[in-house]
Amino acid sequence: MIEQLSVKDYVLFESCDIDFTNGMSVITGETGAGKSLLIDAIGYLSGDRIKSNVIRKGKDKAVLSMVLTSNEEVNAILEENGFDTEDQVIISRTILNNNKSTVRINQTVTTLSFVRKIVNLLVDIHSQMDTYRLMDTKLQIELLDSYANTNGLKEQVKQAYNHYSNVLNELDTLKNEEFSDAELEFLTAQLDEIENANVKENEMDELEEQIHEATHWFKNKEDLSECLYEMDKENGALDSLYMLYKQASKSPVLNAYEDSFKNLYYSLQNIDEELKNIRDNHSNDALDLDSLQARQYQIKKLYRKYGGSFVSLQEAKQGIMDKIDRIIHRQDVFDKLEKEKVEAFKTYMDLAEKLSRKRKSVFKELEKNVMVHCKDLMLENARFKISSIEKKPSSNGIDDIEFLVSMNPGQDFSSLSLSASGGELSRLMLALKVVFQATNGIETIIFDEIDTGVSGKVALAMGAKMKALSKNYQVLCITHLASVAVHADTHYLVEKIVKNNETITTVHELAQDEKISELAIMTSGQASDSAKASMQDLWVKIHG
Repeated sequence: MIEQLSVKDYVLFESCDIDFTNGMSVITGETGAGKSLLIDAIGYLSGDRIKSNVIRKGKDKAVLSMVLTSNEEVNAILEENGFDTEDQVIISRTILNNNKSTVRINQTVTTLSFVRKIVNLLVDIHSQMDTYRLMDTKLQIELLDSYANTNGLKEQVKQAYNHYSNVLNELDTLKNEEFSDAELEFLTAQLDEIENANVKENEMDELEEQIHEATHWFKNKEDLSECLYEMDKENGALDSLYMLYKQASKSPVLNAYEDSFKNLYYSLQNIDEELKNIRDNHSNDALDLDSLQARQYQIKKLYRKYGGSFVSLQEAKQGIMDKIDRIIHRQDVFDKLEKEKVEAFKTYMDLAEKLSRKRKSVFKELEKNVMVHCKDLMLENARFKISSIEKKPSSNGIDDIEFLVSMNPGQDFSSLSLSASGGELSRLMLALKVVFQATNGIETIIFDEIDTGVSGKVALAMGAKMKALSKNYQVLCITHLASVAVHADTHYLVEKIVKNNETITTVHELAQDEKISELAIMTSGQASDSAKASMQDLWVKIHG
């Protein structure tokens, strides 16, 4: 659920904090007071793009934030993406004058698309525009699949269709390909070039390391040679130390230094041997450097020619081999693809027909459930059914699904756009919302003035239906109708005030007596005693 919404320097709002509760909450106020701005703020915090200036006049930025109750699914996604997780998800968005903004989840900067992914699991915002989206058959089949729990099967159908389509494309390519002897010769030369090069997967990395080592040795070889020369030359360092050692062994005056000279001589001899080992081990590096660089150039040339990497080189090789195979064994490949096409189509149709049966298996139950809620919403003559016509194979199956209604006695079934008026469509949408809500896992539903075009008993019925929905979900509703607002557990009033010659919008939760007064004003335009008495009676009748 949405626990709190905060806005600062946002359009008409200076600063506002709203603590929401469970159950049904309504937001009311005069036209233009800023009710829908609050829903827009929730939308911006849900990942919507900002299309106009939302910063309060004279301010540099607007700051929006929302606290939502998290759940296991949301926390799992957050953890997978490196976010801290708690019992709450805190989303904030700072908007600058150029409409650029920064959005954060639990204090960590993220993207709008990721915010949408998270909030879509928790909140459903439904406006009048969404009601008209209900006429789109693409949305209708999505709702049906959600109700029938076919998502896993639908993914299998999609994969099977993609495989079938790929086989068809390969067949078309093969049919349209015309190869000559020259083409075969060219492809064979390309394959020989790749195979003769025999490039290994990590060879380029190894070459670079070896070239680096060889280059480094080449630069230091001169120092090593000079050092060995100074030690090994006639009368060099080794000869001199040896002579000193021998002289000390013969002279009583130097005899005490004999061991020292001896140790220095053998130490220097050990160094001489180590340096010679280093020289011998790298003796061929100068020659190797040329061959290493030549090999590196060969591989780079191949990479440039065949896609730029080892993987692309192997893919090019496989593609060339496939083309050669198609030329040499054209009929065999054709027969193989024809067989694969038949098998792929059978696999697809088996899954698509299974998906179709699963969809159709819920038609009667879904139609019955929708009709029950239509009756509750005073659509006594409404009839609802789901039409399914077999269509050409596609990625979402073989069913052309459409919701059909008949709103009046004797009227034939037709599409929603042709059958229902604005008020009827709003009620039908609410009936569908109640039915489908149980399958999507969302915990908060927001209705933004969906009761437009209804009044009287119909409005009371819509309010009662939202109230019933709020037993299992948090329901937030913007409304102009007292007949809807009277059902709410919590009532928020949005109103404009003048402060220091500036217009500021405020929001506050109404106490019980304030609720009755506001309902009276919504009904008759003024909080007269008779209007308040009437609203009090209605309140008691609904809430007991």
